[in-house]
Amino acid sequence: MAVKILHIINDLSRNGGAQRFVVDLVCPTQEGYESKVVILDDINDLSAELEAADIECIVWKSLSLKEKWQILRWADVVHGHLFPSIYLALAAIGKKLIQTEHNSHNRRRDHIWMKPFEWLLYWRYHKTVCITGQVKNALEDFIPHWRKHYSVILNGINLSKFSMREKLAPVQDAPIRIGMAGRLHPYKDHPTLIRALAILPARYELHLAGDGERRGEYEALVKELGLEDRVVFHGVRSDIPVFLDGLNIYVQSTIIEGFGLAAVEAMAAGLPVLASDVQGIDEVIGTEEYLFPLGDDKVLAEKITAICEQPEIYTQASKRSLSRCQLYKLETFREQYYQAYQELADDKTS
Repeated sequence: MAVKILHIINDLSRNGGAQRFVVDLVCPTQEGYESKVVILDDINDLSAELEAADIECIVWKSLSLKEKWQILRWADVVHGHLFPSIYLALAAIGKKLIQTEHNSHNRRRDHIWMKPFEWLLYWRYHKTVCITGQVKNALEDFIPHWRKHYSVILNGINLSKFSMREKLAPVQDAPIRIGMAGRLHPYKDHPTLIRALAILPARYELHLAGDGERRGEYEALVKELGLEDRVVFHGVRSDIPVFLDGLNIYVQSTIIEGFGLAAVEAMAAGLPVLASDVQGIDEVIGTEEYLFPLGDDKVLAEKITAICEQPEIYTQASKRSLSRCQLYKLETFREQYYQAYQELADDKTS
């Protein structure tokens, strides 16, 4: 009999890494398992992929009380993703529960009154899978009591979707395209990247994929710095491999980053990748050479220049990206999660 896995997540917006994570897990569902996805909000930019894999996606708020109870009872294992979905999953009483910890910090940890609720949350989940070792360390510091429930499974991407080819160094005097993909959200640090562009020569351009609540603020900053002709806001892109192929260098400028899936995708496109020196993404990058201090636009500009103006340094960075991304294969990621599901399904203890 197939093991039934129910994923619960806030939405399936194309603008989020956790949403991509869920679709990569269920499409296709491994033999011997059956998957369904519940979303809290009716935002599903990834419906075509789910439909192609014959995965049912259910909007929670459209269900009657009886139907909500039935879908929670259907599952053998319930996998919660993001807040508040991870709390909703607790309603699956008597089911095996697994959640993924996507970040080394979240706003709930800033409120002392939330601590008892979080303690209960991590107690109720039979497994909490952290996406990097540093995310696990941060969780152990926050709530050490349930460390026996914590483990690490590194995120993975489908490398075959990306070019996996070494990039050629920029031609002298030609435009140099810097890029970043991600929500225009307070957790990201687009302003540092925009200010770094203002330091760089006029042939440098900035291309931003993604949308969000801070777009107006960032557009105002671009105007204030006189960069309107050098910054392009692409909005949400459905063709990230194509977007990356049009760049010369990728920067993940961020305040909080549990993993940095977009940075790994850029590596798979053969791009030199720079990132903020913050927990999570620093583990993915793996060396200080390609990290810059959080919020330091001057050091970022210097590192971009050092790579893009020296062909041998550029080639070295491109080759390293192609090597580094091999650590994050989708096949390994999926295999480890389905093993975790099987262990939970086989465990007859409460």
